[in-house]
Amino acid sequence: MDKKQKEFREGKESVRKMMEEEAEVRRKALYRRVMPKKKGILDMLEVMTKDELDDIRYNLGVKGASKLRKAELAKRLAVEAVRFAQHWFPSINEEEYECFRHLLDHGGQTAEFRDDDERLDYLRALGLVSCGNQDGKLIWYMPKEICEEFRKLDSGTFRSLAELNTETARLAAGCLFFYGYMDYDTLYEKVMSYLDDAQREQISFMDFVGILLNASCWQTTLTATPYGAMYYTLIDPDQLEKERARRDNLDFAPLTYGEVYDAGEADYIRDTPAYKELARFFMEEYSCDVLEAADLVGEVLILLQNDNDIQEAADFLEELGFMKGKRRCEAAVSLLIAFYHTTRLWSLKGHTPEELFAADSSGGGRVIPFDQVRRQKVGRNDPCPCGSGKKYKNCCLRREEQ
Repeated sequence: MDKKQKEFREGKESVRKMMEEEAEVRRKALYRRVMPKKKGILDMLEVMTKDELDDIRYNLGVKGASKLRKAELAKRLAVEAVRFAQHWFPSINEEEYECFRHLLDHGGQTAEFRDDDERLDYLRALGLVSCGNQDGKLIWYMPKEICEEFRKLDSGTFRSLAELNTETARLAAGCLFFYGYMDYDTLYEKVMSYLDDAQREQISFMDFVGILLNASCWQTTLTATPYGAMYYTLIDPDQLEKERARRDNLDFAPLTYGEVYDAGEADYIRDTPAYKELARFFMEEYSCDVLEAADLVGEVLILLQNDNDIQEAADFLEELGFMKGKRRCEAAVSLLIAFYHTTRLWSLKGHTPEELFAADSSGGGRVIPFDQVRRQKVGRNDPCPCGSGKKYKNCCLRREEQ
């Protein structure tokens, strides 16, 4: 194994271990928390630290309370958290609904939640639930006032609303997988186009923003910003908007409901033929396992989406030692070009370079299998291996240069 590849793998392993260590620190902190004798919301808040109360104050947007002492702040938040819950519950997704429903069905507390589920920290930071150690078990509980607010809303209609919220958030995440970033108005219009009339009537623009704000805190697929939402791997939304401003005449690529819904799943992979060939290259030439190959192609995709530059991806692979030897280098470059041309790029508003080139070119587009690519040495004046019938310099090479 090349030294650089070894360092890359060791770096990934180091990150994994660091995350495990942080998770253990969190777990120990959870088990140090005290269970209050009573389950009222004030009782819950009074056993929290001042820093924890300040976090809740900030998250609920409570004004004029930053200088309050701990006891006074707890009393203020006891009122504010209930008021917040009344407005927040209509934005919950199915998993959150099941969480609160489970607590309600078990008298407001349970020992069945996993202690490594970090999403529960989000609900605790809103003052809706908390946890404590009871006889060596981690007990999560919901204050009686929050139980009552949930009970008021709970019905078949409320459950259906949670399902619609989940579908809405997933469609939004799917759009962002292909488009990278959208302001709330544009994203709202796009997502609503996938829902039927009855569903659209249930979701106002403000409801939609609330659903996305909640979704961005519950899962990692999308990130909410003050003016819009972005896919979690996007680095600079402002730069992306500047890049797309140069293509005002280009509409967002049309996508089917199925494409968008599938892409909204966490850790979604669009495993096109070009994706599979590039992954296969890493497995066959460098003995990567399936997960390592997928990880490498994922890193390449992030570079292509954020830099819109295939050279950055090539430099990344070269730095890791995946471009050594003329044959391997030529094969890798050809596979990168094929992958780039068939990727729905954020800078192209979800279009692939292949689609846009097809507007003024009748050939090209075929993915070159790795078995064929590694046997070929393609010169500038040779026929392009994509099968277009054109010379390489006038086809895929020209496309890459452009």
